[in-house]
Amino acid sequence: MKKLLLPAVSAVTTIAFFSGCVTELNVDNPVEKRATWNQFFTGSLVTKYPGKTIEEVYQAANKGLDQAYGPGCRKGENRPIGENSKQEPFIEIVARVVGDIRVTVHITTAKDPRAGKEWTQVTVQYGAGNLGESQRIVSAISRNL
Repeated sequence: MKKLLLPAVSAVTTIAFFSGCVTELNVDNPVEKRATWNQFFTGSLVTKYPGKTIEEVYQAANKGLDQAYGPGCRKGENRPIGENSKQEPFIEIVARVVGDIRVTVHITTAKDPRAGKEWTQVTVQYGAGNLGESQRIVSAISRNL
């Protein structure tokens, strides 16, 4: 009986742990009120902006970071190289804030193949995972769109 109980308890504990890692919550985004918070694996907040291009969201993210943390916080960005790049289009903004905390804003397009819808997806990671500051950044991006 003990041989069967231990694997069963272990399986239930594993399922409970991994199913509780991703949480849906509300954010200050006028178009899409729901976002996904992934605390345990990435510490990132993911939201989407239907009807907006990557470039529009990129400009809003730059303005929002400057407004929230000052114009010197942005330290760089990453993009696919060249027009004929085989990578999906994306822009990643890297910033440093007080306390030398790394902030990453990853902007890309996402598609729902069944519904045929497309949107711009934003993933915000503040340090090792700070929900309050991540929501502050999403709010600043939304305000500038």
